[in-house]
Amino acid sequence: MIAFEEKLQEFPRELRQAWSIGFVFMYNGKTFHHFPARQWTDAQIKEYFQNNYDSPSIIIAHPDLKLKELKVEKYPDWIVVIPY
Repeated sequence: MIAFEEKLQEFPRELRQAWSIGFVFMYNGKTFHHFPARQWTDAQIKEYFQNNYDSPSIIIAHPDLKLKELKVEKYPDWIVVIPY
């Protein structure tokens, strides 16, 4: 299993520097995406992925990085980052 810190390196430096609270950043292996999620709870973010990608997910906090990792069950290779 690849550590979260290693997965983060998949994002270009410019994107990593642009991470900000209120957005969700994802990489699906082909393209990078981000979308606003201001004032969304973790449950609302998980609901978004359930509704749009038909997949349950879990959120893992990485307080030392001030990031959360969302693991999408049906798409284990996706990297989803939630700054906080």
